[in-house]
Amino acid sequence: MADAPSNIRALQGEQILELTWADSQPHRLPYRFIRGECPCAVCIDEWTGERILDPASIREDIKLEGMEPVGNYAVRLGWNDGHSSGLYTWEQLQKLAEKHASQ
Repeated sequence: MADAPSNIRALQGEQILELTWADSQPHRLPYRFIRGECPCAVCIDEWTGERILDPASIREDIKLEGMEPVGNYAVRLGWNDGHSSGLYTWEQLQKLAEKHASQ
């Protein structure tokens, strides 16, 4: 299990979620990128693992409306498009940070 970030900041004006782990520099993930990678059953087919959500359908002005810790392993992100069922584990957020950095 991955450790929790030492800091999480929502930079609303930039539409960026900034995550810092104890052993790294801050990772800046665009809201549209994170929303497009939502791991919930509405966005990914539970049986096939195929992404249902079309990233092109995510609104340009997507905003983070809430962050709720879930145990010691994840955060639930709530978006202004009404979606809030995705639980992003610390491990998944680390993988998303790596994926975004390699693009």
